Amino acid sequence: MRVLIFFVAGCLWAQPLDWRPVMRAALDRMVDSDARLADYSFDRRLTRKEFESDGRLREQTVTLMRPERVEGVWIFRVTSRDGQPLTPAESLRQEEAIRRRIAEGKASGSRPSSIMGRDTEALIREFPEALDYRLVGEESREGRKLWVLACEPRPGYKPPSMRARFFEKVRGKVWVDQTEKDLVRVEAEVFDTISLGFGLLGRVEKGTRFSLNRARVSEGHYFTESSLVRFSAKVLLFKTLMSEISTQYFNFKLKTTVEPKR
Repeated sequence: MRVLIFFVAGCLWAQPLDWRPVMRAALDRMVDSDARLADYSFDRRLTRKEFESDGRLREQTVTLMRPERVEGVWIFRVTSRDGQPLTPAESLRQEEAIRRRIAEGKASGSRPSSIMGRDTEALIREFPEALDYRLVGEESREGRKLWVLACEPRPGYKPPSMRARFFEKVRGKVWVDQTEKDLVRVEAEVFDTISLGFGLLGRVEKGTRFSLNRARVSEGHYFTESSLVRFSAKVLLFKTLMSEISTQYFNFKLKTTVEPKR
């Protein structure tokens, strides 16, 4: 019995009492790793589904694109839509839009190193501050040990922006690599309706779900592999939208002129 007590106490002692610093470190590594995507070539597949109110599929589009950072600005060059290559006219319009995007990014000076963009980076960094975390288990993935943390809104949190109000009505789980402190997986659910714009512009309905999976592409670096959002939302309080947006990143290849970063 004494041995068991010491064993349990040792396990508890080895775990952080406050998981917020662990989450800060994991999200810092996430932003840093995604900034290194410029060293790789890869593809992005975006699948958007729109549903009728009874759940029947109304429309689906699949867009394949090649992300690339040009002069410090991330662009997404579409290579096909629903399995069909762009027409010459569409390709011309796309190249013109890309040139404008690069020029605007350079002129504004707001050229994020990460593919996710500055607004998303800022929202991601709110995760540790907005939520409380507790250990609910451990799992293994490809031989690596992961902490499984449950998260829910932190009492007294004051959102710094309208977008950050999302955290007031969300709960879920996160998986963190115990060795490298990298974020590996996220599952989240909106448990109550989120009103935006004082309820006039729209709202995100209860039951909206989000998931994110990251893969260990190179030594010491996880990159986002896939994400999925299922949601229903009301726009101007009249029209209900039921959608699913799935994103996959694949075909990661280190550019031959770039040395792997450790």
